[in-house]
Amino acid sequence: MKDKIKTIENVLEALSEKLYLSNTKKYQNVIPELEETYNTVIAIGVEGLTNEILEKENMFSNFQTKKILCNRQEMNTKQQTIIEKLNKQNEIKAYSFLPTGLGHYENLEELKNQLIRQSTLEEKKYIYVYIEDRIQLEEKIKELTKELKETLLMIIGIKENDTVPFLIWSQKEKIKSWIIRHPNEKEYSPFVHMSKEFEVIFRKGRPDIYDGKVVYNKSEFNTLCNPYQLGTLLIYEEDHNILGFIEAQLETSKKEAKYKDTRIMRIKKIFVKKEYRRQKIGTKLYEEVVKKAKEEKCDRIEVEVYSFTPSAKSFFASLGLEILSYQYEIKVPQK
Repeated sequence: MKDKIKTIENVLEALSEKLYLSNTKKYQNVIPELEETYNTVIAIGVEGLTNEILEKENMFSNFQTKKILCNRQEMNTKQQTIIEKLNKQNEIKAYSFLPTGLGHYENLEELKNQLIRQSTLEEKKYIYVYIEDRIQLEEKIKELTKELKETLLMIIGIKENDTVPFLIWSQKEKIKSWIIRHPNEKEYSPFVHMSKEFEVIFRKGRPDIYDGKVVYNKSEFNTLCNPYQLGTLLIYEEDHNILGFIEAQLETSKKEAKYKDTRIMRIKKIFVKKEYRRQKIGTKLYEEVVKKAKEEKCDRIEVEVYSFTPSAKSFFASLGLEILSYQYEIKVPQK
């Protein structure tokens, strides 16, 4: 951090530029962390935190540290202005957590948990926190930083007309390269290896139907690799690893008087490797099938889900699919 950052006013001006509340570029390239894009920006003001305390207690060794001059009035007034301006816009939401009043918290443990919950929201947000009690502060901040993703965290000491620490910590997720595409015939072996768990689920759930040898034999797989047919097989690839797939089939209604002439996109299989679930991979695969259904001018999308896959039931329900029919079975006695 260069010499432009000498006071709380400088910090807040740089922050305003970062949050697009100022058109100036006075602090451009002064704080490298401010040049990155984050989902969450958190500024924490800590009452009574001085450089002497920081050095004596050897606190926040994993933070970048700068000494600045404090002005309590500027801190309070500017933070209120930042929050009000942001909440009049739509791009970035603003929140505050204070010891009393609106958005108050009872203790640092509750504050930590609230900050973690807020940081999981997909919206871009700015959060201002004011802390009066420093007991267990470093411990709770360490716990907090273990949970934060895509976040810029700043801690500013508050002590009127004194030099205070300005601390910065940031965490940027590695940007992963992913693509959804049709497989090619040479990928049969890695595809079968990836989908072993799918076979196990269905072999255990319906051993009377599934032998569980392979999700597709080589011939079936090669046929599905051809994108110019009624059946569609798409794989999700991330950093050159196949993590999931979806199969869908374009169908038309039976040519009988009682059926309307309709076009249906039927999802036959969908699977994501267990350790990569809850990362929207299944949603992205589904959305690709929706695109194809629209291109093919389909009337609806259908999917059959077995009762032994409750996660699949929850998944499709979360996407807005409705249950319109039930299928009942009973085995015929062989004696």
